[in-house]
Amino acid sequence: MIYEPPETRIGIPETNQEAVDEIVSQGPGGALAVAGTAVLIVLAIWFAFYFFVFIPRT
Repeated sequence: MIYEPPETRIGIPETNQEAVDEIVSQGPGGALAVAGTAVLIVLAIWFAFYFFVFIPRT
């Protein structure tokens, strides 16, 4: 868990740490969605290139 000791958080209220804890506990859902979308786009481009360039040349 990401936790900053109280002496390094001068002037930052405790509610900020609680907000960070809540966000971190939700996990990397957005990052996985972005990575999955990127992979799907790359695969779609690869299949399009394969079907529209390689197959017609054979």
